[in-house]
Amino acid sequence: MNEVHFSAPLKGFDYKVLDDPEFKEDAVREEIITPILKALKYNVSGPNRIIRSRRLLHPFVSIGSVRKEIFIIPDYLMEVSGKNAWVVEAKAPNEEIIKSVHVEQAYSYAIHSEIRVNYFALCNGKFFTLYHISEIKPLLYFPIQFLYQYWNDIKTRLEPDTVFNEHPFKKDLGLHLKRLGFTRFESTVFPNVLPLYIGRISADLFTFSSTATLDNNEKYVATFDFDLNVAKQLQGLIPQQGFDLLMKPFTDMQRIHFQEPIYLNVEVVIGDKLEETDKEIFLPL
Repeated sequence: MNEVHFSAPLKGFDYKVLDDPEFKEDAVREEIITPILKALKYNVSGPNRIIRSRRLLHPFVSIGSVRKEIFIIPDYLMEVSGKNAWVVEAKAPNEEIIKSVHVEQAYSYAIHSEIRVNYFALCNGKFFTLYHISEIKPLLYFPIQFLYQYWNDIKTRLEPDTVFNEHPFKKDLGLHLKRLGFTRFESTVFPNVLPLYIGRISADLFTFSSTATLDNNEKYVATFDFDLNVAKQLQGLIPQQGFDLLMKPFTDMQRIHFQEPIYLNVEVVIGDKLEETDKEIFLPL
């Protein structure tokens, strides 16, 4: 895979140091989390503040009949114009941030009576995960070197101007185009499409998703499905190692992410088969 890494807040960061045993939690805070928070327009002063290590009184601890004042301390609390916004916990690269006690810990901070925020995040340097207090599964979970692919989603949810907004799923572009009558056209060309990933889900079915903003500033998600013959056209357009992985004989779903932006010109027709998950209905292109 191409070793060039790109992301707005972490451009130039050497990801190899994450495998250095000397790169620990304090380094994750300084080298990764702090640049992300500043890129999200939070600072140590001003209306959009980064508050480090605020002491919170633990609400459940008592010994015998005597209440003991024991404090819990979140790594970072973001505040917008005096209102608590979200929290983030730093962990060392060898610590799990999915299905672990660390998630429970961060959740306890988010719902604490002195905090009460909707979002909490964890980062161990290698991965970043974002949760909403009402959801068991994470909203986002990705390797940190792919931050650029998720940066718009992070900004939309966590920047000071938007963190208190409701964030429903983006509308599906295929359904939108079908309603506009684009099925009357033989094909439509989308230039400079940025895939979030490319996956192979059967022997002759490949897929990727991307986001799109139309002229009215409406944001959509587009799903592009294609067969093996089209997939072969990716050779030379994506890193060779990723292409070789996609071309392996199919045994199970394979997905590749890119460590730098990949832009594709895509010619599509509107599909005719609706797909459904537990949370959305979409029409692949």
